[in-house]
Amino acid sequence: MSAAALELPTASSEGGGIRLLTVAHMVNDANQSALPALIPWLVSHHGLSLATAATLVLAMNLSSSVVQPLFGHLSDRRSFAWVIPASVLLACCGTALIGLAPTLPWMLAGALVAGVGVAAFHPEGSRFANYFAGAKRATGMSWFTLGGYLGFALGPILVTPLILAFGLHGTAFLVIPGVVMSALLLRELPKFEEVRRVAHHARRERAGADRWGAFGVLTGVVALRSMTFLAAVTFLPIFAITVTHASNVFASVALAALLIGGALGTILGGRLADRYDRRRIISASMVFTALFAGAITYCGFHSPSFALLVPLGIGFGAALGLSASVIVVIGQEYLPRRIGMASGVTLGLAVTIGGLAAPMFGAIGDRYGLPPVFAAITLFAILSLALSFFMPSIGGAEAPAAQRSPGKPIVASAP
Repeated sequence: MSAAALELPTASSEGGGIRLLTVAHMVNDANQSALPALIPWLVSHHGLSLATAATLVLAMNLSSSVVQPLFGHLSDRRSFAWVIPASVLLACCGTALIGLAPTLPWMLAGALVAGVGVAAFHPEGSRFANYFAGAKRATGMSWFTLGGYLGFALGPILVTPLILAFGLHGTAFLVIPGVVMSALLLRELPKFEEVRRVAHHARRERAGADRWGAFGVLTGVVALRSMTFLAAVTFLPIFAITVTHASNVFASVALAALLIGGALGTILGGRLADRYDRRRIISASMVFTALFAGAITYCGFHSPSFALLVPLGIGFGAALGLSASVIVVIGQEYLPRRIGMASGVTLGLAVTIGGLAAPMFGAIGDRYGLPPVFAAITLFAILSLALSFFMPSIGGAEAPAAQRSPGKPIVASAP
């Protein structure tokens, strides 16, 4: 293997800032999915009930999602680039503490610490992804968002072998990627400050007013979209087992197919959104999401085949992924002077609101079965689509990249 192949990403190399933030996003978000993978071992080793163990997941998600707008508000008042490496390290240390903790209070403390670390990363991380991307904000944000998808998929893959080899104390090894990633980010902080200064200068030349009404409509779209995503991720494996009679292993394959489709759709959506109207990309995303959710419903009622479910899962994930990065970018464009707040809401609070619908989907599944769950997912995708039509334009933000001034980065705001 050549030395070039071993080169670590740096913010000073071409496109390196986005690559570095994408890898950091992956390491950071792996902690969110590592905790659910820990639950069976916490139950067996500490005698926790499922309800008690679930409070750990709730603690992490609430501390992460609800606190993100607060971090966004603080980052809008003053940029703290050092929060990016600190938050990655904090998230990894918190997850490690959950496995090392001897008692439930210490486990809860670890979950809260990890959640705060995850929350602190996203507003500043997405802000600097915006800065590094320049004129191609949607493409840059799509790579940044891809890191979150990959991290979500990586968490269980990383933590399960560690527990099998070392028991719950194996979570201590999660500190290593946190330390390495934080060190790489610290090394590049001068470049982060340089790109922030460039963005600050660009803001003086391109001022914009915050549009809270438009952002409120977008928040509703994101909340409804999040309901479809979280419900699909939660119930697709169970659908595969109970409806198509797949094994537990193949149920995981179905979930992986959905996440892979989401990753592919995220990259495609970012590229399209730098050429076409961003609002229409979101609407198209929800159209295809509703179609694939409806197809999965039809599969459950009439053709319960696992061979059919996998490509439908890929299609559903790709359709939903089309809007994953676009909603963050258009949120930053609606609040050009509050892009930290915009990122915190679109990446955090609205997702939490979406997660509140999970018990409702579960009740539908308990009463009527799994195909009606995906019928309900189809309905929420349609509602998100309908609301997306009320999103106002941004006066040139949606223009194709070819029509923008070449060589001049378009940056939403800077502190």
